[in-house]
Amino acid sequence: MKKEHQTYILIGIGVVVFVFLYFNFLLGPVNKRIKIKEGKIKELTNTIAEAKKEMGQLDQLKIKNAILEYELKELLSLLPKQKDLPDILRKINAVAQRHGIKIISLQPRPIVTTTSQEYDEIPFGLQITGTFHNVGNFLAEIGQEKRLFAVRDLQLNQQLSPDKSTTVGGSLTLIAYMTKGAK
Repeated sequence: MKKEHQTYILIGIGVVVFVFLYFNFLLGPVNKRIKIKEGKIKELTNTIAEAKKEMGQLDQLKIKNAILEYELKELLSLLPKQKDLPDILRKINAVAQRHGIKIISLQPRPIVTTTSQEYDEIPFGLQITGTFHNVGNFLAEIGQEKRLFAVRDLQLNQQLSPDKSTTVGGSLTLIAYMTKGAK
């Protein structure tokens, strides 16, 4: 072989070795870093997309939260945190007067704390007289009050009065509810 051929072969081998070294030792690590950074970019892009999706849901969650806060406020008004006996007595008396019910006696009873873990009961014993229709309206309106009330042990008797204004007399237990442990 001629020297010229040997030189070309050596140059060819040198180029192959240079290309091999370039790709394995210089370009290889750069390509690995590029792939790692591309993976991080893809991961961050996915995180940003999820964050944008959650931001869209944030408005819906704020609306739901506002609705739930309003409902909680309404429920707390049904089940107050204090017994407020004067207010309860005023409500009972006002509703009775509106419907022409005569309260013969109203006896507050001890608060019942064993019925539920969420609420306590404030019972009142009532003796009432009025027309049957008025008693029904009285009970209906008490049931529709903002504060939660219930009626138990209702007993009605027929009563005849000379002017026929009172046709029913009876007794009942009216129960007002309050949050457990309230004062």
